This record gives sequence, C-alpha cells and structure tokens, in this order.
Amino acid sequence: MRLQSLNDIFERRILRIPDYQRGYAWSAQQLTDFWEDIIQLDPTRVHYTGVITLEPVKAKLWQKWQQDEWIIEGVGFKPFYVVDGQQRLTTSMILVQAILESVDENVQLNYQSLDTIRKQYILFKADDGQRESFIFGYEKDNPSDEYLKTVIFGEHSHSNLHQETLYTQNLLVAKDYFKKQLSKLGPDDIALIFKKLTQKLKYNLYEIEEEIDVFVTFETMNNRGKQLTSLELLKNRLIYLSTLYHDHEGHEVLRNKVNSAWKTMYEYLGKNPEAPLPEDLFLRNHWTMYFKYSRNKGDDYIVYLLNEKFTARNVTHPKKAEDRVTVDEISEYVTSLQESIRHWFYIHNPFFSLTDYKDEQNKLLLDRLQRLSFRAFRPLLLAAFVSKQPIEDINKLLIAAERYNFTLFSLSRRRANTGDSEFFSMARDLVTNNMSMHSVIATIDSWINSYYDPQRFMAHIVEKFEFGLGGFFKWDGLRYFLYEYDQWLTARGKQSTHKLAWSDLKSSKSDNITIEHIFPQTPDNTYWLQRFEHLDKEQTILLANSLGNLVPLSRAKNSSLQNDGFDDKKNNGTGVGYYNGSASENEIAQFSEWDPETVLARGLSLLNFMEQRWVINLGDEPFKTKLLHLDFLNSE
Repeated sequence: MRLQSLNDIFERRILRIPDYQRGYAWSAQQLTDFWEDIIQLDPTRVHYTGVITLEPVKAKLWQKWQQDEWIIEGVGFKPFYVVDGQQRLTTSMILVQAILESVDENVQLNYQSLDTIRKQYILFKADDGQRESFIFGYEKDNPSDEYLKTVIFGEHSHSNLHQETLYTQNLLVAKDYFKKQLSKLGPDDIALIFKKLTQKLKYNLYEIEEEIDVFVTFETMNNRGKQLTSLELLKNRLIYLSTLYHDHEGHEVLRNKVNSAWKTMYEYLGKNPEAPLPEDLFLRNHWTMYFKYSRNKGDDYIVYLLNEKFTARNVTHPKKAEDRVTVDEISEYVTSLQESIRHWFYIHNPFFSLTDYKDEQNKLLLDRLQRLSFRAFRPLLLAAFVSKQPIEDINKLLIAAERYNFTLFSLSRRRANTGDSEFFSMARDLVTNNMSMHSVIATIDSWINSYYDPQRFMAHIVEKFEFGLGGFFKWDGLRYFLYEYDQWLTARGKQSTHKLAWSDLKSSKSDNITIEHIFPQTPDNTYWLQRFEHLDKEQTILLANSLGNLVPLSRAKNSSLQNDGFDDKKNNGTGVGYYNGSASENEIAQFSEWDPETVLARGLSLLNFMEQRWVINLGDEPFKTKLLHLDFLNSE
C-alpha cells in the first residue's frame, strides 16, 4: 500500500473522531517526541509515522450532521470516522493551527496563503458566506468538539458551550507547547516545519467497512499507542455491545446513554484542574460497590468487566442463562456510573462549589478523612451517597471511618488491608438495602473494639526511639494528630480563622521546618544548657523527640532558627514567634519556662486529648509516661 502524507489524507475528506474513541491523551513526552521527529527529519527524506485507520460514515448518520451535510452532498467531500491514529492526527491539526497563528497573515507557506491552508485543514467555507464545515473534529456531543473549535482553532461557536475536561486540558497544553517552540523560529524555519508536517510525514492509510469489526479493531489497535485506560476500554465495549441488540428497539438509546454517561464522567473527573481524579480509581471503587465483592477477584475489576461480564458471548449466546447481559442491565449499570461520579467528585472535593451538597459538618468530616486517608472506605461512602442515606447518618459513618483508620493504623499498626473485605462487601449490601447504616456503623465500631491495642502503639514508638529513628518526631501519624489538636484548640478558643494550613504542614521543603522541637536537638543556647545540663545525652534525645516537645508551625521557619532560647522562640522581637502563630504555638507561648517537667506535662495532656478525641483508653499515667519515654524523670 502506498504511503500517504497529511496532504493526501485531507484530500476532500471530512474526518470525525467517533463517540467510542477516547479524547486527546498525549502528554509532554509524546509531544516532545513528535516535535523532535519533525525537527530532526532531513527535508529530502520521508519519515514513516504510523497507521491511520478510517471507517466510512454511513449515510443515515452523516445525514444528521446538519452543519456538514452541504459539504458532503454538494461539494463531494467523503465523511470518515477516525478509528486509529486520532492522537497523531489531532496533534498534527493543533500544530497546523499553531503555525497559522505564529506567522504574519500575509506570509505564504510553500506558496500557499494562510486562508488556503485553513480551508484545507481547519474550516471549509462556502462561497455564499453562510455555510461552513470543520474538516477535522469530534462528534458533536463530545465536549472536546466545542473546545477544539473555539479555544484551539479560534473560531466562533454559536453554542457557547466551553466545557472543560481532562482531555480539553490536554488539547490546550499541546497548543501552548507548539506555540512556544515556534516562537523560537523565523518564518523560513516555520515554513519548513509545515512542509515536513504535511508532506514528509507518511502514514499507512486503511479503510474498514463492517461496523462491528470497528470496535474489535479499535481495542486491538490502541494497544500499540498510549495504552487505553480501563474507563476508555469499557466505553468502547459497551457501545460495541449495543450494536449486537439488533432486534431491540432500545439499542440506539443505549448507545446515547453510554455517550452521555461518559461525557458526565469526564466532566467531573477533570472538574478540579488542580487535582484531576484518576479514572481507574473511580471505576474500581464503583465496581466494588455495584458488583458483589469477592476477594477471589482481587483488584482485577477490569478483567471481570471486560472478560467475564460485558462480553459479546454473554449478549449473543451465553453459556448459562444467568450470564446473559440484557439492554436493561447495561442501561442500569451505565446510569449508576453517571449518578455516582458526581458524588465521587464531591467526596474528594467537599469544598468545591456544587449545588445539593450543603451540610457544613459533612464537608469538614470528608476533608478530615481525606487528610488521614480514605483507605477501604471509598466504596462504602459512595454507596451511602448513592443510596441517599440521611446526611446525619453519613456523618456518623465518616466519624466511625476516621476513628477506625486512626486507631487501627496510626496507633495499633494493623496490616494495611485489615477489614477491607468486610467493608467492601458492606458497600454492596448498603446500596441494595440489604444492610442499614446503623448496622454498618456498628460493625465498624466492633472492629475497633477488637483490633485497637495500645500495646502495639507502645511497641512501635519504642522501636522509633531504640533504633534512633527519631521517636515521636518520625511517627507517621504525628502531623495528622497535631493538626487535629490545633483544630480543637482553635474551636475551643472560638477563633474565626485557622492559622495552620494542612498543605503547609505536610510539605517538606529543604531547610524549612513545619514541626519544631521546642527544646532543640542540638541545645547549644545558654537557656537550654542551664535547664537541661543535669541530663545525659541519651535523656536529652528522649526529651527532644518526645510528643510534648513537638509543635506545628503556622508558617515554615528556617532551620537555623530552631536552636534559639525559649524566650526568643516565643517572640524574637521581629514579629516571629509562637505568640502570633498557630493555636498550638499560642498555647506554648503562655508557658513562662520550658524544662523537662514541662515537656512531660504537655505530653500527658496531648495523650489525654487523644483518648477523648478518638474515644479510646491508652492506659494509666505510668503507661503514658513510659510511652512518652520520659519515665526517667519520675525516677529522678
């Protein structure tokens, strides 16, 4: 087969990326590789770039394209779906547009005006000045379609729908990358780039006919490029299955439902550009909630969905009657995905502006659990929202989940998967009304009663001290615990603002500290020498790394300041000190002295708070003193 250039591929063809395709997924590495291929290409040679596979669009489909029917019927353009190679074609079109924007309007590229180039690759306009069609784009209901037309190609849109998704963000990143690279080149070099792009990059061009084969071919072909995500593979599979229900009048409606659901999912997965949500994580947790969880399946959720559940065999000739997959079954599953994604987004972004989520305590509790870690509770929380449980009960579930995660993992050091199977199964039971919220919460509490063990916490802290691992300072629950204590102090003092930010507390920039040793690890200041000189080196290390000697800072402080005397730490006279810091710092600033006995007293106070906050019993005062590793003070 003769290799064809971009010029050849765009010869009187109108190309659309179909609904079963993923959006634009190329990242910085693929863009760099593509650009370097063009830059390094000898202008006298050609470069084989890959395969482009096209599927002719049937008349019954393109006749619904109201804005494009004229160019097909009247001008003779042939409509095609891009089955394989859409990432390369989309990248090429973005580069063409970037080139058009990087040169003067009067410049010609390879003896062609910019208007001629636009007409060939971007927007074909009729001579009557009324009709126009985009040569390359997405199907109309794809959010990327409007974004490509308006933001990337810079054309006017009558719909004004500027919806952003993960994929539209990728489109803009690509355009910005090419504009930056082109800004370094002169007109002649840009013209050469355009020539290489449109004439010297060569493709194998295939056309396929049978609709059913398209979907199978799509899955096979895309394994060569950037690997499809599980969510993309599932969409393709469900649309493929919809074509197998020939005698069911609802099969077209089912295809539209799939498209609508995936449009919603991509919207919410990328709704917060600062923290996009992973597609596979959502799909895995929804699967855990929707299908009966079995440890035998493990994390092979996509194997179950694609190889066991949603297969062509289960539609056309299942081995057993109970394996048959109906239109209604697929429809219900797709509807559940679409309804769940909004709850999923809220669970991970409780303070994002959304309607229908108004309970402030619920937002605070979700934020708290996210700081600690959701662990095994994501499916259960999703089930609670999907099944429309009362918000008061969901709040009780959040309190129980946070208590479980802190007491069993931060304190009792249980295995990371403790309780997972139980809670995963409860998610399905809750969403199918086979279990009440009261029973769910009672089960979580019973697990805490069975698995919480202060002796395991003691053993963990002993290890941190005895092996020189930093004592409480290196306890992985420290930042969360001190943050919660600071939040409690702030609420108790009825302060209107929280000076301690979690994002700052958990960061670890070099030469800056966010958790300070009040009595420093290298006490060379006169203040410390006078008050701790009667202790040996080992005892000073124990004191420095004991819980009561650690305080979270509302703003990172240079490590060179941490050896100052206590009076300077409270207020050094230049506006820096505990007196104007976090609520915890304010509390420390109230002490007139900081000596070994003060460290012990504050440590006991913090452990008492721990008992009250998480409704646990650590032990008597001698046990707590030993836990703090300060029992030598009582001996003295």
